[in-house]
Formats: sequence, structure tokens, C-alpha cells
Amino acid sequence: MEVQTFILGPLQTNTYLLEEENKILLIDPASKVEKIISILGEKRPEAILLTHGHFDHIKAVDGLYQKYHCPVYLHEADETMAREKRSGLSFGLVSYLSCPVEHLKEGKMQIGPFTFEVIFTPGHTRGSVIYVFDDCIFTGDTLFKGSIGRTDLEGGNDREMKQSLQIFKQFQKDYDIYPGHDFPTKLSYELASNFFLN
Repeated sequence: MEVQTFILGPLQTNTYLLEEENKILLIDPASKVEKIISILGEKRPEAILLTHGHFDHIKAVDGLYQKYHCPVYLHEADETMAREKRSGLSFGLVSYLSCPVEHLKEGKMQIGPFTFEVIFTPGHTRGSVIYVFDDCIFTGDTLFKGSIGRTDLEGGNDREMKQSLQIFKQFQKDYDIYPGHDFPTKLSYELASNFFLN
């Protein structure tokens, strides 16, 4: 599976384009609909996966849905927040979902040639999830290189975040970690050096 990263939007959010067998998945299309459409060219996304419902991870979703009518997956605990028209106002920005969404369920999931696991990781938001593929994990704003997502924003909970972080200690492989912001990292590096995992 090929992973491409695009840093989009005023908060420098990582948007991921996954390609396997000429099929595409998008994770957290943060902004710049026309740029994403241009990158896709003749290809169409099989689905859009959202790690959570914060405004800086969803701005391009409605425009992409209007173009491709592909399913959009979000945990239902974040749907109300993602649809609120005041979403992002505290940052002087507005971004919210109006397209239909399908609710994520924990466990194995298959979309076209993509097989992965959805794991519920509340803490940054009530409905945060991570996506675990064969060799990599897309962690959204749950885990960053050397840090973790904030718990003082809407939907955040410090106790739940601490519980969710324990999940990373249970993995048996040294996954590549693709976070919602900043640089990729390795699970082994985070387990050894990330203060919040120790």
C-alpha cells in the first residue's frame, strides 16, 4: 500500500491518500477540495475515513462528497460536533459537515482492497478512532511524534485519553505512525521516548 501525505489547511493538518491496486482511500481531507481532486485525476476515492470530527480535519469532505458521492465514515460520538455550524469558531474559522456519514464500528473493516481495523480511542474527542493497517497506524490527533492530542478542546477528556493511550502498548509490531499533524514516527520510538506513553 502506498501512502501519500498532504499538509493542508491553516492548522497544517495531515491529509492521507492511500493507494492499493489502483484504488484510493482518503483519510482526514482537511482543506483545498480542488487540490485533492487534481491529485486524484481520473481516480475516485472508495471512501473517506475520518479520525475525528474537529473542523480542521473535515473542511474538504463536503466538496469531495459532492464530486464523488463516496461513503464518509465517522464515529457517531463525533457527528453532532462535526455538524455544528459553529465548529472552528474559537479559531476564527468555520468548517462543518453537511453530507451523509456512515458510523464506524470497532473491529475489522474492508473497503475494496483495503483491510484494516478500527479502534475507538476517545480522549481528544468523544469519537476519536485510529485506523490500523498491516504496517501502519493512522492516529489522528490521539498520538503525535513525541506528544499527544489536546484534551482541553470540545469533546476532550484527560482520563479517557490516558486509557486510550494504553492501546499502543499492546501492539506486537513496530508500526509506522501517521499522525494528524506534524511528522510520521515509529511505534517503537514513541514507546521508548514519548513521555505520555511512559
